[in-house]
Amino acid sequence: MKNLLKSEINNLINGEIINNTHYYLTRIFYEDTDAGGVVYHANYLKFFERARTSLLNLINIDQKQLLEKNKLGFVVRDINLRINKPFQLNQILLVKSCLKSAKKSCIVLKHEAFETIQDTISKNPNVACEIQIVMINHQNKVKDISKILDHPFFKKI
Repeated sequence: MKNLLKSEINNLINGEIINNTHYYLTRIFYEDTDAGGVVYHANYLKFFERARTSLLNLINIDQKQLLEKNKLGFVVRDINLRINKPFQLNQILLVKSCLKSAKKSCIVLKHEAFETIQDTISKNPNVACEIQIVMINHQNKVKDISKILDHPFFKKI
């Protein structure tokens, strides 16, 4: 029973992978917005980071353990962010993440944030982002990321 509860909580908090796309829900809180109640632009990067971390947790890649035991960490090398329609206080957004490309040294993830209203999801993303991720060691040298990301979600590696 205890393991079942842990598994259910893990799935609830980390989202779900369906057809090689990761889905992650979050709400816009007051702390995420500027004085006008609109999401501050830098916070979109936080939402996408949370989605990526949740994806890794969901597929049992422990970033803390990688850092402590192997001295390896994921870092962002490049970001391309487009805000089509800003989110506002108390809206619920759905982050869809998928692998755009993969090499031995890096991956590019495509994140899209969609507005959710009741039981519907907007057709077009409010915010879209492509983020290139590399893995570095404690000496800031780029390492082979494909050995760590050995999961069907990252099948293009």
